[in-house]
Amino acid sequence: MAVASIVIGAIYLHSCTKQYLIPIYLIVSGSFTIFFVITTLKSCGSSEENSMEVAHKSGNAWWTLCSIFSFVWFICGNVWIYSIYEPEYINKLSPNYCDKTLYLFAFWLTTIMYILLGLTLVLSCCWLIVICAIGGSIFMNRRT
Repeated sequence: MAVASIVIGAIYLHSCTKQYLIPIYLIVSGSFTIFFVITTLKSCGSSEENSMEVAHKSGNAWWTLCSIFSFVWFICGNVWIYSIYEPEYINKLSPNYCDKTLYLFAFWLTTIMYILLGLTLVLSCCWLIVICAIGGSIFMNRRT
């Protein structure tokens, strides 16, 4: 999806007069995702305990900064995408024009992120309930 975001953002860079930041949002999001994955997967290279501790601390700081940037950028993208719903798709001379492929890709990519977040929350709550139920039954079996 990150590569698709970069490609669609680049192809339709000047195709949204209603909100010119949507293709930029896609390009930056896709690029940052790829960059973050590559830097996260990169190994430290040294096995010394001191350097591992420094790498762990700097990795935590890096992860925190990346997470904050991603969150803020995602909120900005939400504002840019949802605030112009639904743009003009046909008349390219209209000030409300935005290419249909560009807009719908950005719209559904963002909406899918919310769907995945919701599913994650629901499944996490269900998992917690199961864990509590299993833990309670184990505790009750120990008492008898």
